[in-house]
Amino acid sequence: MEQLNKIEAIKYLGISAKDFDNYFKLSKEIKGFKRGVRWFFDKSFLKDWLLMRKERTVYLDLSEYEKCFEFAIKMVYGGLSLHGIRGERSEVQAADDVILGILAEHAIKKFLKKKFGIEIKLDEEVHTAYITPQDFIAIKDKNNFRKPKLGVGVKASKMKNAYLVLGSNEAEFKERKSDVYIFARVGLPTDHLFRILRDHSFFKNVKDALEKDGLSRKINTFEDVPVWICGFVYYDELEKVTEIPNQKFDGHRYVKSVAKMHNSDKEWEGMLKKL
Repeated sequence: MEQLNKIEAIKYLGISAKDFDNYFKLSKEIKGFKRGVRWFFDKSFLKDWLLMRKERTVYLDLSEYEKCFEFAIKMVYGGLSLHGIRGERSEVQAADDVILGILAEHAIKKFLKKKFGIEIKLDEEVHTAYITPQDFIAIKDKNNFRKPKLGVGVKASKMKNAYLVLGSNEAEFKERKSDVYIFARVGLPTDHLFRILRDHSFFKNVKDALEKDGLSRKINTFEDVPVWICGFVYYDELEKVTEIPNQKFDGHRYVKSVAKMHNSDKEWEGMLKKL
């Protein structure tokens, strides 16, 4: 059985060293073993992990991104609070905060249809007076849509994150909590809006100047957004904690590491039958 050291494993998986450390040390979804003072990884395990990630990754193209970003902007100007966990936000910051969740919802809708033949409806209306408690508002049963039997919440994060984390308000208030939470990592570049506008007349001079400057970073073109659907967890499987590896909370949170989520085809099929 071929074994790789850490540097070789990172290169084989094609991910950043930071992401590798998070998946290995924090969520523990990547397994390794120690020999002396060095860590090694079975190539066969890494191959299976890589295949699972590939099978669980959905790509959203520019038109799908545009639809999601348009909805994020409507939310911001439709009444979304500009007060976030980092304090007061600008409209751009607020839209950037919520777009990951919207992209994840659309990717999961696409994934369920392609992988399991399940068609769901998302709530795509902006509500200024209340928070929509569930992200799936209907599921197709034969030829008609009906209300789901389970409340489903979609949670998204950046690619580096190892845990699903819910605030106490979201997990404890009956009118807000869900029966099932689906977790997805979204590979949206932090400069996604600049990439969209790079060829616009307002940005073109800057883009051209950066490309001529050999020392500056470039504004890359926009590419399809990868959304990695990591799995799901039932509400009663969440862990109530005051901290997770590398992070302490102000109060308690409800969490689950990616390694402990349900993600096999059989588990997905079992949950969808209940839906």
